[in-house]
Amino acid sequence: MKGHKNNIFIRFYDYMTKKYKAPEECKLLMAERNLNTMFKAQVMLILLGIYGLVSILITNKGNYMSVIPRFIYFGEYIVFGFLCIFASAKLKKLTFVRSTIKMIPTYFLFLYLMVYPMFILFYEKNTFNSMIVYACVTVNFPVFFDISPAIFTPIVTIASATLLPHISKEYSMFIVMDSVIFVLILYFLSFKRWATEKDNFLHHRSEHEYKENIENELRLAQVVQQSFFKHNETIYEDWAISYYNKPMAGVSGDFLDIYSTDNKLDGIGIFDVSGHGIASGLVTMLVKNIIFQEFYNGRNDKLKAIIDRINIRYIKEKGNIENYLTGIVSRMNGNKIEFINAGHSMPIYYSAQEDSANYVEDDNTAFGAIGLPDIPTNFVSHTVEMKRGDELIFFTDGATEATNADGDDFGKDRLLKSIFRNADRPLTTQVNCIVSDILTFIGNEPQKDDITIIILKKK
Repeated sequence: MKGHKNNIFIRFYDYMTKKYKAPEECKLLMAERNLNTMFKAQVMLILLGIYGLVSILITNKGNYMSVIPRFIYFGEYIVFGFLCIFASAKLKKLTFVRSTIKMIPTYFLFLYLMVYPMFILFYEKNTFNSMIVYACVTVNFPVFFDISPAIFTPIVTIASATLLPHISKEYSMFIVMDSVIFVLILYFLSFKRWATEKDNFLHHRSEHEYKENIENELRLAQVVQQSFFKHNETIYEDWAISYYNKPMAGVSGDFLDIYSTDNKLDGIGIFDVSGHGIASGLVTMLVKNIIFQEFYNGRNDKLKAIIDRINIRYIKEKGNIENYLTGIVSRMNGNKIEFINAGHSMPIYYSAQEDSANYVEDDNTAFGAIGLPDIPTNFVSHTVEMKRGDELIFFTDGATEATNADGDDFGKDRLLKSIFRNADRPLTTQVNCIVSDILTFIGNEPQKDDITIIILKKK
């Protein structure tokens, strides 16, 4: 029987601990809130103490000896008020302090507020007023301050046990029963409020930890992706390259690739995977490997055949992944650049001799993108002959579809004008100026898509 009782006690203790024991971080947060509230509360109590003292002095002229206890009590409001304000200010500055220490002003305030109904009960001999003040303090204090039930309930119990005999003498049994029920409700509300604060803290902490984990994973994925797509700064024989790539959020769905043999440039590619975030970022790493292999395995094949094989392999290897991609693969052949556009924006050609910039014409017979199994494709080859100083500019739709606060796109015309305006600058400066024009246009609006720009210049 004794073992059974012990077992019940242990289970009850475990339940109460699990339900109401708050982590130290939670109690520290509540203690900080209490210290912030303490300043306002103590100012009100100091004013109340001053009002009480002035009232005593005015209403008891010549008879001060009879009201010394009241005078002392209201004086305590002022002294304790300043003491609590000073202690709260000091505790707020302390960092490595346990919550119990930071809660001391709160517990002290509650304790001396609960003395007031006892003062009325024993000095004023007024049970009714004592009940009213007791109810006001016990109901309102937990509203403004976070106080542990382990402190609240014992003090309330002692005060209630002191009051109940007087209530039972002066009032009916119904009033006594109402008082007991009132105390039980106070207990319930105290435990409920404390449990709610603890649960809210744990919920917010888990949300914060979840977001923090996601952010860490994004940063890690970004580092992995950037390492995977890192291009060495190589000086090529006949070509100069400069590029810009800025993901919308951490991991990019855009990627570019440079194909070279030693210092001979073989080709470049620019691609835009549908969607955003980690999913599209992972797809970029899968498809990059496919494109790289097929590009070099098909050195002697037509570029169209290479793109067709890339499409077939990606559809097969991606499985149930829904992401598709658009892009351009180009290959150098002397002064000529052959490229195939797979559902992407056509590049801009700048002629140094004519000092003009225009989009490469599309014959409108090409259609389809990479990775759409149920949609037919027709990838068409385009060739541009490059002269010294000529440039070919590739970009993703994040550049042209960047929007400002009015909802206007940067657009292809603005991009064309920006490229033409900066064409006489050094290559790296060109890219920076074009990007600057885009960012100036969108202002404080958040970036809504990944942005990639590549400028290829004939030496």
